Amino acid sequence: MCKKEIIFKVGKYRDIPEEEQIRVDNTHEPLVTQEDFDNANAKILSRRRDTTDNFVSPFSGLVKCGTCGKALGLRYWGKDRHHIFVCTTYARNTKSCTDHRIFYDDLYNAVLADIQYHARIAYEDREKAVALAVRMNEKADGSRGKSNEAKLKQARKRYDEVTRLFDRLYEDSLSGRISNDNFSRLIDKYQTEQEQLLGQIQAIENALQEVRDNQQNAVKWADLMAQYVGIQELTAENLNLLIERIEVFDRTETDGETEQVIRICYRFGGYIGEHRFKAKVLRNTGGWEQRRKKERKDNGKVSFVS
Repeated sequence: MCKKEIIFKVGKYRDIPEEEQIRVDNTHEPLVTQEDFDNANAKILSRRRDTTDNFVSPFSGLVKCGTCGKALGLRYWGKDRHHIFVCTTYARNTKSCTDHRIFYDDLYNAVLADIQYHARIAYEDREKAVALAVRMNEKADGSRGKSNEAKLKQARKRYDEVTRLFDRLYEDSLSGRISNDNFSRLIDKYQTEQEQLLGQIQAIENALQEVRDNQQNAVKWADLMAQYVGIQELTAENLNLLIERIEVFDRTETDGETEQVIRICYRFGGYIGEHRFKAKVLRNTGGWEQRRKKERKDNGKVSFVS
């Protein structure tokens, strides 16, 4: 038996043959298809880059700049060679973006804490987790679902009125109560309005369908997150199955402490809030900027770990 799959953030559907469906224990519906699972693993393999110290980042391809949207590249920082993500746009031209750097350890701990928190909510109170995902998606969409129902009702009512006016015009024309010129003018007017109303109705119905899709995706997100309650380690496999992208924003100084914000776009769930944490601070001795300028002069570009 085939099932319908919502293609995330695209608004389209496709049939999923039963042999392609992956079932997760203790759930009544498959959360991911075999195709999605294979695609996630293919992305992992294509993104994997080994460093000179045999370090492989599980975040490859997932970390983006919160300002320009470009990828963050992994490189070394300081004499102790700390792993750090740097905005690739900023690294090539400091005037094109800001210094969105984040230490690997900070990112790892923040993402793990966020997954642990939401996985625990999904496991302990599924309805609360679903409501959270729906609420955050409605907030991002401007709460369209609350106003569109009334707009759709009004547009359909007016469409029915215009249809009745069409019928009355034909009766008046046949009976001679209206001239041919007026008949042609009013027909064109009502026909134009009718076409506009049809377009408006279709747009509102699409928006309402997206809201319903958000509800279905929220249920899928909660079911998926609940499977990872108690997670203690991040891997390329579980990150690519749980997360679409991670956005990193500038550091801020608050009461003498350095804070940073990341936004995680979860698979099915979308952006479930922001995660704020105290960022690691290591003073730059100036070597990184000097090396960066030298690399640009020598090679014409900056080389990244991945």
